[in-house]
Amino acid sequence: MLTGLAGLAINASSMFPSMMTVSATNPVARSFPDVFLYFWTYFTHLTNLGLILVYVSELSGWRWLGWFRQPRTQALMAGFITLVMVFYHFMLAPFYKLEGALALGSYLLHYATPIAYLVWWTLFAAHGSLKFRDIPIMWVPGLVYVAWVLVRGLWAREYPYDILNPDKMGYGGVAIGVGIIFVAVTLFCAVLVWLDGILGRRRAA
Repeated sequence: MLTGLAGLAINASSMFPSMMTVSATNPVARSFPDVFLYFWTYFTHLTNLGLILVYVSELSGWRWLGWFRQPRTQALMAGFITLVMVFYHFMLAPFYKLEGALALGSYLLHYATPIAYLVWWTLFAAHGSLKFRDIPIMWVPGLVYVAWVLVRGLWAREYPYDILNPDKMGYGGVAIGVGIIFVAVTLFCAVLVWLDGILGRRRAA
């Protein structure tokens, strides 16, 4: 949990001042609400926030966070954070040369927190209740995210990733990119459901 909090704090401490201040690379200062909304268009940020809420829910037992204690939710978060790690490593990292705090924040959000969560999910999450028919339901948060990015992009004219940018890819290209990602998420979730069954049987033995 602390790695996710640290990573989000590092990214926010860099993004907010740079976007709210006029500079050579940022000719127009943006408002705090504007930058705040943009910050949460990044799937990496949202997914890491989701992991934090899973941990807080487990530690606190608060009823209003009960959705984050459900086995299906915890498995879909494992699928999403695996996507974050794999997509960043193969599709984004080769094109970024980050240094200093940004490099540390990126490492925490894209590698440290995914690996830590997958270990936690394997060792400590409840297992044995997931079914393959749960996978379509596990898509829903991802579909909501895509809708949020595209709707906001219509008036903000900015997108967190090129793969979701219809101005560059066209809506057909975006549809193909999203389709490929959802195939990957489906495969990740299928593996997690399979592992859930194995881990559940081992604990019951």
